[in-house]
Amino acid sequence: MQSTKPTQGANDSSGHRVAFLAWNEIDEPGVYVDTQYPRFFRVTKEGIIPGASPSIHGSDFTVARISSDPMLLKARIQLICANNNLPVPE
Repeated sequence: MQSTKPTQGANDSSGHRVAFLAWNEIDEPGVYVDTQYPRFFRVTKEGIIPGASPSIHGSDFTVARISSDPMLLKARIQLICANNNLPVPE
């Protein structure tokens, strides 16, 4: 999969900047949303340590980073997804 990391999305109406990248390229904590399925991932700073989280490395799909705060409330995640035409997690 070709990286889409340099391409940043626009700010949504709430001021959140959405960035698209491959799952394997995650290198910052935050909330990431799968661009194909209604699911999201909370990635903490511990989760990006090489070798610490085998679930981050090895898969290949595109995600959107919607927040730098991995503890963002689910209702807020759903709103940001809806505002950015991303799959809305239930």
